[in-house]
Amino acid sequence: MKNLDCDTSTYLVKAMITGAENLALYENIVKGARKVMTLQLLKILGHAIAKVSWSENSKLVLWTACVTAFFGSFRFGEILAGKRNEYNPMETLMWSDISFNSENSVLIHVKLDKNRNIQGSYIDIFKFEGHNCCPYAALKKLKDSQENRNKPVFQFSNGNLLTAKVLNDTIRNLLKPIIGEQAMQISGHSFRAALPSAMANDPAATNDRDIKQWGRWSSDSYLLYTRLKLKQKETLFKKITDVLNRK
Repeated sequence: MKNLDCDTSTYLVKAMITGAENLALYENIVKGARKVMTLQLLKILGHAIAKVSWSENSKLVLWTACVTAFFGSFRFGEILAGKRNEYNPMETLMWSDISFNSENSVLIHVKLDKNRNIQGSYIDIFKFEGHNCCPYAALKKLKDSQENRNKPVFQFSNGNLLTAKVLNDTIRNLLKPIIGEQAMQISGHSFRAALPSAMANDPAATNDRDIKQWGRWSSDSYLLYTRLKLKQKETLFKKITDVLNRK
């Protein structure tokens, strides 16, 4: 990257370049404490969305993005378009990337994840009943209302796309009257860390391996999340459900 005369095809050099590229993504982010999204706060956000005078489509698009990011431990950039009126189908979540496998789960294919896996990542989302924030139900409702396999999932009826910036700003504006300045500490990373943080707070129910698997953090000592079988994922999500229901 600094025009050094060296072989850039070696593993170590590639790893260094990848790390530098990842760090560059955070250059313009203001440093500060982040508030982790909790189930209780997610439900408060849902009530706030329900009360605003937007179209039902706008509410559904925004809410579905929130519960999908929460239960899938997604980065906003993995599922949302980079611009309001323009998208790259190889980077943005499309309806063709979503498969409803059963009455209880939906499989989401992230084509370009941060770890740069050649085949991307495959994330299973499961039903979460009893709290009015089920990601499966929200995705199914959004699918039934506007599915087009050649279009992005999080697209409003006027054609505009939901972006990470719009979602962050909207969430903060909705929560600020309720939780004050703490709302400014909420970002996409708050959703990414939500379930892993809940699991870490209940060590009797889960362990480090579970946390790494669900959050898709790679490590030599842990299985890659994308290699887990559906039954294993269902068992892991049952642990998560037990933790959330004890709160």
